[in-house]
Amino acid sequence: MQVEYLVRISLPDEGWDVNMLEEVCWRAGREASQRLFLSALEQRDREVVALAEGDNKGKVPRWLTTRLGIIGFRREKVNQGNGKGSYPLDRAIGLLPRQETTLWVKKRACELANEYTYRPATLLLSAEIGDEVSHGAVWSWVQKSGKALRKEEDRRREAVFEDGEMFEGESEEKEIVVTEMDATMLHSQEKGRQKLAVKLGVMYSGKELESEAAKYKRYRLSEKTLYGGIEEIEEFGEKLYLKGEEKLCLSKARHLLVLGDGDAWIKNIAEGPYFMATYQLDWRHLMVKIRQTFSDQPKLVSELIDYLYSGQDEKMLATVKLARLLCEEEDKRQKIADLVTYIENNRNGLYSSRSLRDKVEAKMVLVCSTGAMEKNIETVIGRRFKKHGMSWTTKGVNNLLKLWTLWYNKSDWDAFWSTQANQGVSFPPTN
Repeated sequence: MQVEYLVRISLPDEGWDVNMLEEVCWRAGREASQRLFLSALEQRDREVVALAEGDNKGKVPRWLTTRLGIIGFRREKVNQGNGKGSYPLDRAIGLLPRQETTLWVKKRACELANEYTYRPATLLLSAEIGDEVSHGAVWSWVQKSGKALRKEEDRRREAVFEDGEMFEGESEEKEIVVTEMDATMLHSQEKGRQKLAVKLGVMYSGKELESEAAKYKRYRLSEKTLYGGIEEIEEFGEKLYLKGEEKLCLSKARHLLVLGDGDAWIKNIAEGPYFMATYQLDWRHLMVKIRQTFSDQPKLVSELIDYLYSGQDEKMLATVKLARLLCEEEDKRQKIADLVTYIENNRNGLYSSRSLRDKVEAKMVLVCSTGAMEKNIETVIGRRFKKHGMSWTTKGVNNLLKLWTLWYNKSDWDAFWSTQANQGVSFPPTN
C-alpha cells in the first residue's frame, strides 16, 4: 500500500524568522501526518470490506488518541447474519473493542507518570501530541498497564511455587549476589487503613567505581535489579526471588547475602527455603537504637559501639542486660528490654558478611550497611509516592510501582511493550 499527500507551506515574502518557520513546518507536518493516517485507514477499509462476508450497514465513527493527535475516522460496519455487526477494518489493523489509544501514547503516558504526578504528566502528554488528554485517561492507561504486569507476576509465581514448574535464569554464574530489603509507609486512601507498607528489594552482583579522578569515590551497583510492592511477606519473598532468578540467576550464584534493618520479615525471607542466604544486619540501625535508648548516657553508648566494632557482641548484650537490670525508670526499662530483644533476634546477623571474606573476591560488597537500599527508598518510593498531600490505594501503588521498577531497566521496559504490541496484531478480515 502506498499513500501520498502533498504538503505546502505559506510564508510572508518578508518578515518571517526561524521561529515562525519552525511553527509553520510543525503544523504542516502534523496536518500531513493526520491526512496520511486517515487516507491509509480509508484505503484499508475498502480493501477488507470487499473481502468480508455480509451486508454493509454503513460507516460508524470512531476516535483514537495517537501521537499525531486525537483522530476521528469512519469505518464500515458489516452484518454477519447472526444479528451481530463487525468492523473488518478494526480487526485488520489490530484495534481492540473500546481501545482508546495507540500503544505509543499509552507507553508514553506510563513513562511520564513514572516521573511526574498524574496531572503534570497529562499536561506534558497533551503538549506532545498537540491535543488535550484527560487526567482520567492517563490514570486509566497506567492502571491497566500495571495490572498486566501484576497478572504476569502472579501467573509465574503460581506456576513455580504452586504447580512446581521449573524456572531458571539464563545468565552466567555469579560469585555473589547481594539483596537489600526494606519497607516504608505511605498514606492510605482506604477505609480503616491509615498507612500502607511498601516493600522494596534491590539486588546486585558487585560495585564499580564510577570515576578514578573524582574527589569523592562513588560506586555504581553492577547488574542492579529492583522489585517492589504492597504484598504479604511470603508473596513478596517469592516474587523477589523470581525476579532475582530471572535477572541474576540466584540458583547458580555461589553465595547469597541479604542485608536488612533487623525487621523479622527480612530475616525470614533471607533464611527461607528459596534464598537460603547469609543474613547481615545493618549496623547503622543497631547504633541508632543504642543511641535512642541511652540518649542520656553517652559513655555507655560509646562503650556499646566499641564492643560492636571489636566483635564482642556477647559483652555488648550482657552490658545492655545489666543496664536493664539497674534501670529504675519503667519507660526506659521497657526501651532497654526492646533493645535486648532486637539484639537477640539479630545476633546471628551481626558479623555474617565477615564470614564470606575468605570466599569472595568482591570485598566491597561485604558491608554492614544497607546504603543502596536507603538511596533507592528515596529515589524509587519517596520522590514519586511520598510527596506532600499524597495518599494511595493498594492497587494504585502496585500498578504504578510495577511500571516504575520495570522502567528502570530499559531492555525490560521495551520487552514489555513489545509484548503488549503483539497482543494487538492484525487479523484476517474474515472470521
